[in-house]
Amino acid sequence: MEPQPIVDKVAANVTYVGSGWAVIFGLSANEFAALVGAAVAVVGLLVNLWFKWQHLRIARTVAATRKQHEGEELCDLEEE
Repeated sequence: MEPQPIVDKVAANVTYVGSGWAVIFGLSANEFAALVGAAVAVVGLLVNLWFKWQHLRIARTVAATRKQHEGEELCDLEEE
């Protein structure tokens, strides 16, 4: 099966669902776009918070490891 008919079918279904949703909730195209934009902004914020939390966790682990090995000589991988 060729990918183009599948893409066309999915695009048509998404259009119908979006139109139906807009009609059911009485939203204009601009209001619908504003809601989608707000949803994307919230998802972006949540993803950013998740990665910042992961980064903080890694930084704390690295800091604890460095403090634990303070005073020890670490091997230099660039030495030949």
